[in-house]
Amino acid sequence: MVVRPRAILIATACAALAVFAAVQDRVTAAGARQYVALQRAALAGHGQIVTVDEIMRPAIRRSVEQGLLWGGVVFVTGAGAAGAVARRRRS
Repeated sequence: MVVRPRAILIATACAALAVFAAVQDRVTAAGARQYVALQRAALAGHGQIVTVDEIMRPAIRRSVEQGLLWGGVVFVTGAGAAGAVARRRRS
């Protein structure tokens, strides 16, 4: 079985995109849960009313940062593997 560096890079890019989407989704969902909890507490008289923007803007920023970080880790790892395969094929 011949493993080509281009195939590794394509698979890695797909995996990095999937990781970005999953991480971004989970962190954004955590922000939404935080908003709901704060809003429920405020309606019960245990806190101040918050707006969606107050909670979700930072949550979305964090979700994109974390998604890019972990997707980037996956991509760099795959690119390193593709580079190692390419070097090995040349020797």
